[in-house]
Amino acid sequence: MKKLLFLLVLCVGGGFVSAAECPAEQDALLSALSAQLRRNFKTLKKLRPPVYYMSYQLYETSAFQANAKAGALQFSITDDSGAVDISARVGSVHTDNTHELKGTYTNTDLVSVQVPLARRDSLALRNALWRGTQAAVENAQQEYNRVLSNKQVSAENMDTSDDFALPQKNVFCQEEKTFEYNRAEIEERLKRLSLQGGKYDFVDDSAFAFRLERINTYFVDSVGNRIFTSRAFGRYILSVQARNPDGMDLERNMIYDGVKAEDFPTEETMAADLERMAQELKALKNAPVVEPFTGPVILKNRASGVFFHEILGHRLEGHRQKSDTFGQTFTKKVGAQIVSPILSVSDNPRWEEFNGIPLRGFYLFDDEGNPAENVPLIEKGVLKNFLMSASPIQNFSKSNGHGRKSAGYRVVARMGNTVITPQESMPYAQLEQKLLEEIKRQGKPYGLIIEDISGGFTMTDTSAPQSFKVNPLLVYRVYPDGRKEVVRGVDLVGTPLASFSKVIAAGDDYAVFNGSCGAESGWVPVSAVSPSILVAEMEVEKVAKSPSKPPILRPPYTENHKGKK
Repeated sequence: MKKLLFLLVLCVGGGFVSAAECPAEQDALLSALSAQLRRNFKTLKKLRPPVYYMSYQLYETSAFQANAKAGALQFSITDDSGAVDISARVGSVHTDNTHELKGTYTNTDLVSVQVPLARRDSLALRNALWRGTQAAVENAQQEYNRVLSNKQVSAENMDTSDDFALPQKNVFCQEEKTFEYNRAEIEERLKRLSLQGGKYDFVDDSAFAFRLERINTYFVDSVGNRIFTSRAFGRYILSVQARNPDGMDLERNMIYDGVKAEDFPTEETMAADLERMAQELKALKNAPVVEPFTGPVILKNRASGVFFHEILGHRLEGHRQKSDTFGQTFTKKVGAQIVSPILSVSDNPRWEEFNGIPLRGFYLFDDEGNPAENVPLIEKGVLKNFLMSASPIQNFSKSNGHGRKSAGYRVVARMGNTVITPQESMPYAQLEQKLLEEIKRQGKPYGLIIEDISGGFTMTDTSAPQSFKVNPLLVYRVYPDGRKEVVRGVDLVGTPLASFSKVIAAGDDYAVFNGSCGAESGWVPVSAVSPSILVAEMEVEKVAKSPSKPPILRPPYTENHKGKK
């Protein structure tokens, strides 16, 4: 048995420098944004109703993306862009224009405008800020009047917390991230790998892509925040797909993440992974379909991370706890046991890597100017905290640095790096043995091992059942004698309170899930670090299938290879 003590020493701090030490280029743009905000806010705070808070968040984005198929590039493009999100809050921290409108679409406090690439203190930048600020304030005042009217005719919220918690003043610059890459080398690698994908005549489609995105973010506000953050992240995606004769779509993929070129494996390693993926896809095409079933299930490490992110994480986002449209599964359960007592869960955005693997959910300041914090959410199964933005809720009056968004969206509380820590763990082989024991104890004909998950969704509104569905990509059926076979057509379904209480054991085989999560604040990069877990009982149902048959004609690129597999 092992405890996850090593997690505590792998946390990597950020590269902060004071604003006085900011490189001249970043400092000049922060100064230009601050000067314009102070100029505008001086007038706007005198309006009736007043603008009591403003922020500018400028994004400088540089992206490179290449995609290949059948040995040829489909596209290879670079793109530089700039945008600034302008937020204006009218009224007061107690009630402002972001207050939830009952019976109608949620309002907003944000306007996003494109800015010139050659910005700094240019006339073009100042003009964009002027026009955007005017629009943001007009919208905010209109929304505030709607809020006041709506409150007159609507029942009072169950949670009457303030609408906003002003941030503390922070002045920081992060070291600017760079990512040196060889474009021609990446293009040739993708072409060679995509050509390899053409030798499998059972593959109906494939994708071989690389994407690199570097984002520099400048944040200033009326409190005096001046924050520069930077991130650069590259990703290779290899994917092979097929359609079974009964219409079921099948897929195997491999994703490699890195913050520098040296983080990626060699082409030989990728080619070997592609061969393994193809053979797994072939096995899936010939695999039996699982009938609806309840029984013991192992969620392998990465799959476990996706499961906790999708099913638990969104229900612990603070702003949802005071919305009357949210199911509030855990709102009144602080101090109560909500998952198995063998598990603890935290969210630590300041964790930069795990065992040499970069974490996409790493950040130092959130999108409201608050420093990211390591938040212990669940301790030995007991709920302790929520993920908080600057939108207070009952008994949680301030942000813990989890207000996040992508450009053009409004901030809400979101996950960063979600870490699942069992109180005790065991080698994976022992976890599988425990699965066999559980199959026999329950008298079940078999159990399941969920090897890989593509994602899923969870219902969180009061108008829908508080349930979830998770979509596995690779599943093994395990018989009481230990025999395994690949199966297909499995979706995991259930309700959070029932499912999380039935975790009975965990492995010591921690792994990383890196991905992007979509919600009402846009797509944000996230990670999860989790071991494999054994759940005593989970429900599976059949997946939806396409009404279409596989292609009648075989792909022409398979004709270029002898000795088809």
